[in-house]
Amino acid sequence: MKYLKDLLSNYKFDPSKFKLGMRTLKTGLSVFLVLLLFHLFGWEGLQIGTLTAVFSLRESLDKSVHFGFSRIVGNSVGGLLSLLFFLINQFFHNEFWVTLFFVPVFTMLGIMINVSINNKAGIIGGTSALLIITLSIPAGDTILYVFARVFETFCGVFVAILVNSDVDMVREWLKNKNEKKLSLNVIFSDIWG
Repeated sequence: MKYLKDLLSNYKFDPSKFKLGMRTLKTGLSVFLVLLLFHLFGWEGLQIGTLTAVFSLRESLDKSVHFGFSRIVGNSVGGLLSLLFFLINQFFHNEFWVTLFFVPVFTMLGIMINVSINNKAGIIGGTSALLIITLSIPAGDTILYVFARVFETFCGVFVAILVNSDVDMVREWLKNKNEKKLSLNVIFSDIWG
């Protein structure tokens, strides 16, 4: 009990740390854009698109692009395994034992594939895609369901990269504008000074 109490004592609310940072703002903006995009096009899978956007957003554009690409590769692995699961599940008429046996086996296989292709950063995303897709396929749905869910993960990645690049460009533009303004102030203060 003391261990639990000590562990919980590490989590205290610090009002000075309760602030809206740039990464938090970009994350909220990414979620907003995925929700809006999916609503405008009438797409399902909001949770997949938004989770992928959150997972893919990193502190810089370079890291977002790198992680986003890893995420796409991982999600492709998870999507292909989901497709294989769908076909096997259809063949055995949606019997529960198929889910009970093949979902854990495909989870392990997905991890092994990502490790073997040097994509450790894509393991969590690929496994998440596999589990969300395989465990949420409605009975009687078509193979298009699997393709749609994989497409939604790609949308989340692209929105995160777009938001990160645009916000970083705006931030750089404002920084350059302020530096120029500061330089002009220094020049004028030297002249009139």
